[in-house]
Amino acid sequence: MNITFKENLRKPFQYVLGILSVIYLFFICIYSIDQFDLGFIPSMVGRLQQGQEMYKDFDYIRPFFTLIFWDFLLKWIPATSPYFILTCRFLFITQCFITGLIFQKLLFDKIRYEISFLYVICFVNVFPIMPWHTVDGLFFGALSLYFYKKKWLLSTLVFLAITALTKQSFFVFTGIMSLFVLKDILKKNSLVRNDIIVSCVSFLVLIFAVFQYHIIENFTSFWNLVFNPSIASSFYDSSIAPYLFKSKWHSALFIGCLVTIYLIKIKKEIIENILLIIFPAIIIYPLFNNGVFIGINTLFLLLMVLFFKYNSSEKNIFFLLLLGWASTISWGANNPTFLVFILLIKFLEDKTRFFGVLWMLSLSSFLLTRLKFPYFSESIFSTHYVFTKNIPAVSGLLIPEKEYEYIMEAKNLSLQYPDIVFLPGSPLLDVIHGKYPDRASWEMDVEYPQWKTDLSKLNTNVFAVDEEKFTLFKDGFYKSTFTVEVMKKKKIVKKTEHFTMYGD
Repeated sequence: MNITFKENLRKPFQYVLGILSVIYLFFICIYSIDQFDLGFIPSMVGRLQQGQEMYKDFDYIRPFFTLIFWDFLLKWIPATSPYFILTCRFLFITQCFITGLIFQKLLFDKIRYEISFLYVICFVNVFPIMPWHTVDGLFFGALSLYFYKKKWLLSTLVFLAITALTKQSFFVFTGIMSLFVLKDILKKNSLVRNDIIVSCVSFLVLIFAVFQYHIIENFTSFWNLVFNPSIASSFYDSSIAPYLFKSKWHSALFIGCLVTIYLIKIKKEIIENILLIIFPAIIIYPLFNNGVFIGINTLFLLLMVLFFKYNSSEKNIFFLLLLGWASTISWGANNPTFLVFILLIKFLEDKTRFFGVLWMLSLSSFLLTRLKFPYFSESIFSTHYVFTKNIPAVSGLLIPEKEYEYIMEAKNLSLQYPDIVFLPGSPLLDVIHGKYPDRASWEMDVEYPQWKTDLSKLNTNVFAVDEEKFTLFKDGFYKSTFTVEVMKKKKIVKKTEHFTMYGD
C-alpha cells in the first residue's frame, strides 16, 4: 500500500475517516470556552429575546441580518436555558457543513463524500466554534453564487443584499457581483419561474424582518452606529496592506515573483506537486506557532495568480476569491483562512488520490492544534478539565476547571449584586446571568460608541473588573475607556479571586 492507497482499501479508509470526522465535529462543539468572543452574538440574541431593540437599546456596529438570522434559529431556545451555547455551536457546525456543500456545487461537478468532510474541516480549521458575522456573510454569499450559477438572477440579487447586511466588508462583494447580475438580467429575455418564487418569498421575508425588528423605526441610530466614520479603519489598511509585506522592497519582490509565475511557461502538474507539499506544511505549522497560521495571505494571492493562469475560464473561482477577500476586510483577523484551503483543494482536483491523506492530516492537525491551543483558554494538556452541568447557557461543555470556578464566582456575585456590570467585556457572563445592564457586552470603545451615555446612567451600579483581562483593554485599538473611567471614578469595595468590585 502506497500513500495514495489501493482502490479496495480507499472506501473503508474513507468511512473510518468519516466516522472520526463526525466525532471530531461533535468534540469541538463541547470543548473549551472563552470569555471574549464566544458570547458576543449569543448576548445580542439574549437582548432581543428580552425585548430590546437593535441600535435603540444596545450598540451593534454592523448591519442587522446576522442578529436576525441567529435570533430566528434560536427563537424557541431561551438564552439562559442550560444548553444554549452548545446549541449555538451545533447550529454553527451545521451552517459550516452546508456552506462547504455549496462550495462543492460551485467548484465541482458533483458532491463527493470525502470532499464534503474535508471542506467542513478546512473551512472551520482552528476558528472558535461560535456564531459569527463573517461566517454568516460567507454562507449567504455562497448561496448567492449558487443561485447565480443556476441563472436565478433575482434570487441572486436578494441574497447579495442579505450578504451585505451581515457585515460592511461584504458591501464590496455585493456591489461588484450585482453589476454582473444586472448585466445578465438586461441580456436575458425571460426569468425562471422558480427564481421568481424564491426571490419574492425571500424579499418579503427580508422586508418583514426589517419591520419586525424596528430597523426603519430606529434608522437614525442604525445609520449612526453602522456608518460611524470615527470607528472605521482605513480601507487600504484593512483590505490591501495585510497582503503585502512591511518592507516595500519585499512587497515589490513578491509581486514580481507572482508576475513571473504567471508569465513563464510551467506545467500545472509541477505546481500541483509543490502545493501538495505546501498544504501539509501550512496546516501543521500552527502546532509550532501557538495555534497561529503563517503565509495564508501569500498563499491566497498565489492561488489567485495560478487560477488566472490555469483556470481562467472558471468564473465561479474568481467570484469565490472576491468573496474570500471581502471576508478579510476587518480591523481584526485579515486572513482568508475560511476559503484559502477550499480553493487550494480545488486547484489540486487532479490529485484526488491524495485527498484521503490530506483529509487525515487536516483532521489530526486541527484536532491537536485545538487541544494544545484552545482559543483564549488553557490547554487540556496543561490543566484539569470538567464537564459543566446545571449552569444556565453553558451546560454540557468540557471546560478548564479554572473557567468553571470563574463562572461560578461571577454567578455568586451576580446574586449578591443584582445590578452588577462585568468589565471589560464579558458577553458570556451576561448570557449566563440573563442580565444586560449596559448598551454593549463588549465594552471596548470600537464596539461601544455610546459608552458615555451609560457612564452616567449606571452611576449607582456595582462594577466587577477582571483586572487580568483589563491589561488587554487598557489602551490600543481595543481599549475600554468605559472601564478606565469606572476605575478612576469609583472606589474599590471588594476583591475576590478573579474580580475587583468598584462602587460608591
